[in-house]
Amino acid sequence: MITLYSGLVVKQPLIESLIPEFEAATGTSVEPTFAPTSVILERIDAGERPDMVLGVAASVHGLADAGILDDGAVSEIAVSAVGFARLPGTAEPIDGSAEAFLDYLLAARAVAYSLSGASGLHFAEMLRSRALLDRVDERAIRFPEGLTAEALIDGRAEVAIQQVSELRSVGGPHIVEPIPHALQSYARFAIGVRPAAPEAANAFAAFMSGRSARTAFEAVGLSAPAAQAGTPRMEG
Repeated sequence: MITLYSGLVVKQPLIESLIPEFEAATGTSVEPTFAPTSVILERIDAGERPDMVLGVAASVHGLADAGILDDGAVSEIAVSAVGFARLPGTAEPIDGSAEAFLDYLLAARAVAYSLSGASGLHFAEMLRSRALLDRVDERAIRFPEGLTAEALIDGRAEVAIQQVSELRSVGGPHIVEPIPHALQSYARFAIGVRPAAPEAANAFAAFMSGRSARTAFEAVGLSAPAAQAGTPRMEG
């Protein structure tokens, strides 16, 4: 068995196809733990040592620089855009401009976003820089961790903000789109392997850079590292 600490951004393709495919091909089981990258870093700082870490690329490279991961075994595997989700038939921005999107957020009954994930941190800073955070937070549903679209499906929020793939991974009818490019942050994700990890961990990391992984990532709105992330409207 090999252990993996992974960000939520790839949870759906890992659980639904990639881990089962790898296990069937190799006979090695993969035990995943999913959390925002910031939470993963806290657990590692506390002394936990998974065989592999999959998260925001800068953080994974930082773990390699610190010697926690093998500096020669870090691979960037996907790029994600920040997105927003809404239910079918509900209000939407009047056009694709940044101004229209900000007006849309201010008019929403409640906006759900994450306090710990890369998308939520970017979203809060983007609003803060425009002196809009306090106005949105008056009615916001703020997640310490987890999938914000759950608040959309259960009726607590009218708009959910998170990585496109994370929004897409929540069941139930909802529409997912990237936020406007002018407000966007494209996050790169990488996987790294602990120096003393079993050889199967290196095989899994290589598998995550292969064709099956790219296809699975594209299905949930993730782009290959060489391409800038951008996703069309998707029904979830």
